Amino acid sequence: MSEGFKHSVKVPRLYKAASTIVKRVIEDGESLKQLIYNQNHPNIKAIYALATTTLQHATELNEIVRKTNLFFKEPRFDPWLARVLISELFWGKQSLKANAIPIQIILKYENELREELKKVDETTKNSSIIINKAAKPRYVRINTLKITVDEAINNFYNEGYTLLPQSKNYKEFLAKLQELTEFTYIQDFHISELFAFAPGTQFHNYDGYISGAIVLQDKASCLPAHFLNPPPNSVVLDMCAAPGMKTTHLAAKIQNNGIIYSVEMNARRYSVLCNQIKSTKATCVKTINADAMTLSCNECPDVEYILVDPSCSGSGMERLECDNTDGKCAPLRLKSLQSFQVMLLRHALLNFPKVKRVVYSTCSIYPEENEMVVDEILSDIGDVYKLIPIKSLLNNEWINFSSNEFKCRDNCLYAKSNVDMTNGFFVAVFERDFEVSLPEYTRHSRKKAHDNSEMKINENNCVEEIKNSNVEDNFKSEKKRKKKKREKLMENLINDEKEPDVDLDEPAKKKKKKKKNDETADHN
Repeated sequence: MSEGFKHSVKVPRLYKAASTIVKRVIEDGESLKQLIYNQNHPNIKAIYALATTTLQHATELNEIVRKTNLFFKEPRFDPWLARVLISELFWGKQSLKANAIPIQIILKYENELREELKKVDETTKNSSIIINKAAKPRYVRINTLKITVDEAINNFYNEGYTLLPQSKNYKEFLAKLQELTEFTYIQDFHISELFAFAPGTQFHNYDGYISGAIVLQDKASCLPAHFLNPPPNSVVLDMCAAPGMKTTHLAAKIQNNGIIYSVEMNARRYSVLCNQIKSTKATCVKTINADAMTLSCNECPDVEYILVDPSCSGSGMERLECDNTDGKCAPLRLKSLQSFQVMLLRHALLNFPKVKRVVYSTCSIYPEENEMVVDEILSDIGDVYKLIPIKSLLNNEWINFSSNEFKCRDNCLYAKSNVDMTNGFFVAVFERDFEVSLPEYTRHSRKKAHDNSEMKINENNCVEEIKNSNVEDNFKSEKKRKKKKREKLMENLINDEKEPDVDLDEPAKKKKKKKKNDETADHN
């Protein structure tokens, strides 16, 4: 090692954060975007880029550390940190500038590592982790609270885009999606306010995006609000609302005429939710910073429509999967998620007596979170609700449905990435039969997150917040720390379905140390 080696020099925080994320994605099957979202590091873009690069080159990294016997020669070396540092050296900044011991170790073996990298077979390279985004269009939802669909079409025309003719059927529409070019786009076959552009089309500097007139939202994510379809003057409850894409879509559905109770327990995500609502002018929304399981029909009176889009594995999202696993969520975590999903859906169905329709959705492709949840609920609710065949709502213009192996049979919808060119998604629609009385329901025993709190309405009487005193303190503290640039970056990373443009050389801004938020909710 170099003569100037300093044992006291710490590894840069960026590398340690990225290595922890990579480890949790590979070993625990956790969502990359969710892990990035929970970071307190000031340079989120750099962490995202480095973790993504490391995961993308997993096969090469495994080969070269094995061939060089790196961990045999350096048994105390953290293997995940080693992979991150090698990724930075080979595919990131292509340099390591620090005297920390791990960095010096990598530099010591740099020539050996590079020699082994050259020997990696091209086929092995191609079998690395990939992001399934090549064929997926860029979906743009028109925010009809700010602009009409016709006005949006005119604006796109002025930008040089050509609108393709509408398709006669869904299969024809899917074929046209594959033929989109740089300056052509098409109106979605099912959702009139949604348009599809060629993959990779950039809108982050587009005036309509900046003003909130358009929302970058995958088609699958638009389906729950489309199926819930509340008319104007409705009272709607979105039980797991952050980051706010579905809430604002529902607000557009009712054209700000009515009330939408938008619930989010996690303080950080609640902040993002409020920003999304503000930017889209969804003035009918009353935001609630609380645990949805503790809410009653008295706190959200006269609710008629409920959207239940709970925490899930995210297995249908555009996420990186490990090349040494099948990408399956850890069994214990999957079971825990399933239990929560059943509880929340049951709470929605049985605790609000005026509800007409409930939509349950996940961004998961696992039956444990989808058909199995619906089946358990169907055994609980008897004839109070009926599961509506989604085929009938789409005039049979869809391809993938739930499995006939379950009680719900083929009445629910699956969106599949390789067929529908969207994120993977599941949707079930429950409709109330008011001739049958609701069974007795026992409220969840967990202590209410908003006990001893007060309800406050902001100056323009549009956003209502139920705040726990501790949550409020954390929220205010976070709000002071967050810069406008960081807020926009977080929206791009979490709300947008496309990997952001990444600049690894962007300098990190100095920030004060942050207190860790005890809440760990990871709603989608």
